[in-house]
Amino acid sequence: MLGELTESQIEDLLRTEVIARIGCISEGRVYVVPVSYAYDGTYIWGHGMDGAKLRAMRSHPEVCLEVEHVDDMSNWRSVIAWGTFEECHGADWDTGIALLVEHIM
Repeated sequence: MLGELTESQIEDLLRTEVIARIGCISEGRVYVVPVSYAYDGTYIWGHGMDGAKLRAMRSHPEVCLEVEHVDDMSNWRSVIAWGTFEECHGADWDTGIALLVEHIM
């Protein structure tokens, strides 16, 4: 697709897809990794095991997120967003997991 998405197209894409790619800095290098996610209209919620991705985001919380939908090579849409990683615990973690399960299942 050539051009820019409208706000409603961006919201629709973020709400309907389940895989995103997170770009972050790991040991001084750009690191891009796919993640499952859910979008609640304000936040992107993801889940990850304790590994390279979480270590990278803990060290450098500035991240970039890319979500795409490809119908074919002439018809595709993507959203890129920048933000700050926040690790969830307690009730926030429960909220995030519930959103992810509902969205993915």
